[in-house]
Amino acid sequence: MMNDKYINSCFNYTGSKYKLLEQIIPHFDFSKENFVDLFTGGGSVYINVLDKYKNVIVNDIIKELIGIHKSIYESDSIIEDVKKLCPGKHDKEGYLALRDDYNNNPTPAKLWALMLCCTNNMMRFNKQFKFNQTHGVRTFNDSTESKINEFKSHIRNFDNIYYHSKTFKDVQIMENTMYYIDPPYTNSEAGYNAYWNKGDDILLTKYCNDVNKAGSTFMVSGVLEHDNKECILLNNLISEGYNVVELDFNYNKVSRKGDKETREVIIKNY
Repeated sequence: MMNDKYINSCFNYTGSKYKLLEQIIPHFDFSKENFVDLFTGGGSVYINVLDKYKNVIVNDIIKELIGIHKSIYESDSIIEDVKKLCPGKHDKEGYLALRDDYNNNPTPAKLWALMLCCTNNMMRFNKQFKFNQTHGVRTFNDSTESKINEFKSHIRNFDNIYYHSKTFKDVQIMENTMYYIDPPYTNSEAGYNAYWNKGDDILLTKYCNDVNKAGSTFMVSGVLEHDNKECILLNNLISEGYNVVELDFNYNKVSRKGDKETREVIIKNY
């Protein structure tokens, strides 16, 4: 039986699957020994299956983002650093100074502080991979503290987590493993899409096929259609004959525009 309550990530993240977990996780392949969260983002998926697999591999291309996860797992030091780094709620100049400092010398603590203080708490990068989200008139608060305490208390109960920061192509394809794959998409508005292009959709299609050939399983989640734009990756996987499950989620509640037709799906090879 799955738990009725899921742990949330301790920081907001564009594309978080937290609100879809009750629809996604029951479809996971729990017969495998290993689990790979290939594009972990805020981590709301991997933290909720730590008791289901012998080894949980957590990966994201953004090195400082993985650094946040790993640091929280290991100690409270990054939490104290972030509290000191966060400018006041109305300190726009302090925020801009922190943003410049991060772009010149990035660290996990600086990135997390920016995420806590930027618009909608959602990180965004330009094509030069510089953080460019605007000041959000917000800062570290009691709600942040509460979410951090729940997050860290949960993950520190486990000794089976392994953190990596690689491109997905460099993450080893193993036997007896389930891969959860929630990449950026070329048809979405996400601010981290500077890290993704249409060529990556093609390469990830091949990666999924290679996972299938290895006898392992994968689940890909994402938006099949968004604002009349189709996703190359998902369409490719559907054309390969993999199983499709349509999910129920209203993106008009979170989109900058409230009139978009969106189809959220999962595609799996089992």
